[in-house]
Amino acid sequence: MTAGAPTWSSDAVLRRLRGTGEGLVRSTGPGAAADRVMGRALTGFLDRIAGRGSGPAVDGIVALPFLVHGTHSGDPAPAEPAAVAHVLWWVSARYVDDLSDAAPRPPAAADTDSADQDLLAVFGIACHLATEVLDEGCRDDPARALRLRQELSRAWHLAIAGQLADLTATAATASAEEVMDGYLGKTGAPYAMAAAMGAVLAGCDEARVDAWRDFGARFGVLRQLVNDQRDIASGRYEDLRNGTATLMVVQYLTSLSGPERVVAEKLLVGCADSAAAREEFAARLTEPSQLRAFAAATGPLIDGLHASIDEAGGVAEYVTGLHALVDQTVNLYPDFLLGARG
Repeated sequence: MTAGAPTWSSDAVLRRLRGTGEGLVRSTGPGAAADRVMGRALTGFLDRIAGRGSGPAVDGIVALPFLVHGTHSGDPAPAEPAAVAHVLWWVSARYVDDLSDAAPRPPAAADTDSADQDLLAVFGIACHLATEVLDEGCRDDPARALRLRQELSRAWHLAIAGQLADLTATAATASAEEVMDGYLGKTGAPYAMAAAMGAVLAGCDEARVDAWRDFGARFGVLRQLVNDQRDIASGRYEDLRNGTATLMVVQYLTSLSGPERVVAEKLLVGCADSAAAREEFAARLTEPSQLRAFAAATGPLIDGLHASIDEAGGVAEYVTGLHALVDQTVNLYPDFLLGARG
């Protein structure tokens, strides 16, 4: 982030992870079978990032702990273990999320074997590889390593709770508050982890760590809102097909009168099997009046993030970087008017 010689970058973190993955694929020592499947899963994830053009999404995952650390220390580089662990968290979580989003189909025997290996691999990445990275980064400070492991454990616990809420909620019955609670878990928790780890590595006291954890959770909610928009903007419509209770859908349904809502709910049910229904429902979600209403509802979240950054203060360069990270997230899909005023 510095003008002269940047001390971190998303590309550097991804190169480190690719090196780790390729090394695991070549493993011949104890646990080599586990190493190799973890290595293949990790390198496969990195290949998919490149193929999907997911750079901006990865930048947000990587940047947060570096920027938090930089605000307190002036040097973000020591936050690298937190950034790497955060990416590894998403390697695991996105695989599990893809399983829940995928349309059911009877797998062939060979597919079943591969799927079983992939599932074991992401558990190994989540439970072993991420912890190994954190311990290595705090080799001379076991107490700090323990705090980082506790953040990792907390993130998984809250994220599982949030994902369970997501799997059981229905758009027709969920309230906006219930959806937001789920978002705070399934996406807020890992970003809370990343921000808190950055603060721990910077030597912050517990009160500061708590404040950054809260900021990270709210930033994660913002990232989830944008991820929901990405599903619409990309034309994938996975959330519509699966009947997921996203905030956009729930607020749209809540805005409708009785007869209008009945029609909209029937159309949403049709999204499971009909591409035409998905297209029509997406068009309704993205009508200008709906987008302006959604922007008004989410404005306080965005304003609160900026206020928290200013309240925390610190090294100006990285404070500015945190503001820019929020704004970058808000503006990933400008046609959706997220954060617009008036």
